[in-house]
Amino acid sequence: MVKKFPNINFLITSLSIFFIDFFTKYFLLNFYDLENKGKVFITPFMDFVLVYNPGISYGLFGGGGEIQRVVLIVLSLLIISYLIYWIRESNSNFISFGICLIIGGALGNMIDRILYGKVIDFISLHVFDYYWYVFNIADIAIVSGGISVLIYSAKDSFSNS
Repeated sequence: MVKKFPNINFLITSLSIFFIDFFTKYFLLNFYDLENKGKVFITPFMDFVLVYNPGISYGLFGGGGEIQRVVLIVLSLLIISYLIYWIRESNSNFISFGICLIIGGALGNMIDRILYGKVIDFISLHVFDYYWYVFNIADIAIVSGGISVLIYSAKDSFSNS
């Protein structure tokens, strides 16, 4: 038997993450003109700097060209489809919420690949001369969702043993 989507709040969560990510990038590219401004000081530990990432996390596999772009878009669609299935089968609102964060972030990065051919990253964190990789709102949502799912799964695993 096919379950219905458990709660409209989960859909709203995914779409909210997607729209926040999309409009942040759109604003920085089209109104703020981050591409021509270079590095923009925000705080002593954060700058905005435009980076186009054709690969995956940390710029891995960045030289695959158009075939890689299409493969990553299709892979994103498959992963999002599986995550929606997982939500429908899940009995945990906490896990469903974490998965929705991942879906929203995946949608944001996938749309970048469709529109620009690359993912737009712009947040640069640093401490003294140590710089973390440049990322975006979608990446924050994906990592937060993944951590949420892992924490709940670990908690569940420990409580069962």
